[in-house]
Amino acid sequence: MQIKCIARLLTFVYVTATFVHHLSAQTITKNQIGVQGEYHYEYWMDYSIADKSDTMTLGDGGNFSCSWDSVNNILFMKGKRPGVRNQVITYSADYKPSGNSYMGAYGWTKNPLVEYYIVDSWGAWKPPGVTSKGTLVSDSGVYDIYEKYVNNFGIEPAKQFWSVRQNKRTSGTITCVNHFDAWAAKNMVMGEMYEVMFFVEGYQSSGTADVKMSMTSGSTAISDNLYINQLKTTRPGVFGTPSQTVISNSRQTLTFITPKNCYVSPKVYNLIGQEVISLPGKKYSAGKHSVIVNPNSTGKYFYTFKAGR
Repeated sequence: MQIKCIARLLTFVYVTATFVHHLSAQTITKNQIGVQGEYHYEYWMDYSIADKSDTMTLGDGGNFSCSWDSVNNILFMKGKRPGVRNQVITYSADYKPSGNSYMGAYGWTKNPLVEYYIVDSWGAWKPPGVTSKGTLVSDSGVYDIYEKYVNNFGIEPAKQFWSVRQNKRTSGTITCVNHFDAWAAKNMVMGEMYEVMFFVEGYQSSGTADVKMSMTSGSTAISDNLYINQLKTTRPGVFGTPSQTVISNSRQTLTFITPKNCYVSPKVYNLIGQEVISLPGKKYSAGKHSVIVNPNSTGKYFYTFKAGR
């Protein structure tokens, strides 16, 4: 299986595609991306030839309906670009696949390139067909976690991250950050968020879906820097204002305080502003914390603690 985010980009760059702003209901019958109100949408099909049975109809808000019949691979989506880590999806779907299909949350990140799936329901085959790396509990259900390497047209190494609900459902809430946190705990590293979409996918199958969906940001929104003015270090200076300190080429402990649960990324710069250390973002509870850094040489450095990853 090829990574679909690359296939989609190639389709919309090199083949025929349309980007449209829609304000009212519209039925789409070919590859198209666009914006309707506050939601982005996308209809994507690979090399199959669409006919009148392969359609996506845009409803109000995040709502949409779709149908497909005997295509190779087709994807119907509506959501947010760019997405945020703490996106919360509430949905109800009349989902009737015949053959291979799945439904849930979908998107990808860059630097590194990762395609991700949070699957709540599926058709004849339960994806993704590899060994589970463990489980997580979220939104009143248990999900199996998977990491899969995929064909990516030779552009760069790429992975797929999956959470697949053990028991199917067609309505409920998907709290995306719970899955992102669980993946990170298993060293499944995501990059900069490109999109968070609610999707229906068909693979060599037929089916229909009528989706009622809305998206909100959760209460711990890190991407909008809610805590930017509250995060302080125990050394001179506050978050956002680098503090100068002498750090030897042996291990050095930096301490900071978080007023609420949030992600923090420690960063260290030399005196000409070059970043010399950037530690991965990690979720911290409210309170005092410390991290250890180890520059290559003794000298004066600036350090900051950045909210988010």
